Amino acid sequence: MSAPPLVPARILNEHVYCPRLAYLEWVDQRFEDNADTAHGTFVHRRVHDKRGTPPEPEEEDPRPASTAVDLSSEELGLIAKVDLLEARDTTVVPIEYKRGRPRSEEEPLWEPELAQLCAQVLLLREAGYQVDHAEVYFAETRTRHHVPIDDDLVEQTLAALEDLRANAARDEPPAPLVDSPKCPRCSLVGICLPDEVNALRERQEHPPRRLVASAPPAQPLYATTPGSRVSKRAVSSCWRNARRSTRDD
Repeated sequence: MSAPPLVPARILNEHVYCPRLAYLEWVDQRFEDNADTAHGTFVHRRVHDKRGTPPEPEEEDPRPASTAVDLSSEELGLIAKVDLLEARDTTVVPIEYKRGRPRSEEEPLWEPELAQLCAQVLLLREAGYQVDHAEVYFAETRTRHHVPIDDDLVEQTLAALEDLRANAARDEPPAPLVDSPKCPRCSLVGICLPDEVNALRERQEHPPRRLVASAPPAQPLYATTPGSRVSKRAVSSCWRNARRSTRDD
C-alpha cells in the first residue's frame, strides 16, 4: 500500500515518537483507540469543528480566532489541521491542544509534539502568514505555553519529514523499538507486537512483556428475577465525565 503524497503533521509527530508506529498508521492504515487516544479526542472537542474564517495573510484588521483550520502545501509535502488560529496585528499564532500537563515550564513539549507544531508553522509561512512563535494549551493544567520555532527546530523537522518519506517507501515497517517504555501504553501495541517481533528476530535478551487486555468501561447488568427493579440513586463524577465524553463524540 503506497502512502498519500502529503504527510499529515500528526503522522510526523508519530514518526518522531516511533517510526514503526507512523508506518503502521499512515502506510498500513492501522489504528486502534485506547484510553489515552479517547481522552485526547475528548480534549479536542472544542476545536474539532470549523468555526470562524482565518484572516488573509496581509490583513491587519482584528478577527476572531478560527478553529480546525486546514493547511496543505505540495511544495512542503505536508498537510495539517491547526486546532486554534489567533490573529494578532500582522501575525498569526497556531495553538495546539494537548491532554495532560507540560513537560516542564521551560520546555513544555517533547520532540514529537515540537515537530508537529513546527510543521504547522511551516505551512502557515508557506501560505504567506507571518508567524513568530506557536503556543500549546494543556487540558490538565489549563495553561498556555509559548513555543519558539527556531532554525534548529525547522532543520530537525524537515530532516524527520525526509526520513519518514524514506520509511514509507519501504515494503515493510521499520523494526520495533527495543525494550522501550513507550510500547506498553501505545494503542497499537497489540498490532505492532514489539517484544514478540524482537524476540523472534533475536533483537532482545529478555522474554516478551505480557500483553494485558483492558477491561471495557461498561458492563451489562441482567435483572432476571421476576418483579425485580433496578434504580439509580447517584451518578459519580467519573461516570458523568464518561457520559459527557460519549455525547460529545
